[in-house]
Amino acid sequence: MRKIATLTVVLALAAAACGDDDTTSTTASGTTAATSTSIATTTTVAATTTVDATAARVTAAMEYAGTYSGEWNNTTFGSSGGVDMSLTVDAATATAELTLDLGGSVFGGGDPDPVVAQIDLSTAGPYAGTSDLFDDYTMAIDGGVLTFTAPSISALTGMSMVVTGPLDGAGFDLVYTITQPAGTVFAVGTMTLAPTG
Repeated sequence: MRKIATLTVVLALAAAACGDDDTTSTTASGTTAATSTSIATTTTVAATTTVDATAARVTAAMEYAGTYSGEWNNTTFGSSGGVDMSLTVDAATATAELTLDLGGSVFGGGDPDPVVAQIDLSTAGPYAGTSDLFDDYTMAIDGGVLTFTAPSISALTGMSMVVTGPLDGAGFDLVYTITQPAGTVFAVGTMTLAPTG
């Protein structure tokens, strides 16, 4: 009988020593018994949402859809001319069409034909194209800033042109830099456009 009592005390002490939030109580016979409590935890997993990137680009492009008019100024040489631009967006096909019509003596020549760019909004860009005026070019939008790059314009004997500025539905205030192949800046200027309706 003494062996059973000793075994009971040892087991009770072992159980008490292993528990985290155990409480102990003394029984009427003087032995210690352990009682334990358990805590239930519930984990909630947040629902994930996916953003349709194409739809987001179409929605963003539609904010700028419309017609714009303004002026470009070559501040280095003092030349200037008019500029008209239109942007149409087809949400069903996730495409946009940008038409840019520069007037005046562009690149020291005459009034060039309008540049028409097709933009596939199902891709994130940069968007590449080619035209008679700029040759190969790319357009990129990052953080609400438009960057247009024409790396080698044949009408300018291979000079490059970068046009940049923030996108704003109330109008566009852009700056441009024309750089010679050796890296020297040839000319700088601005282009300002306001909505026409």
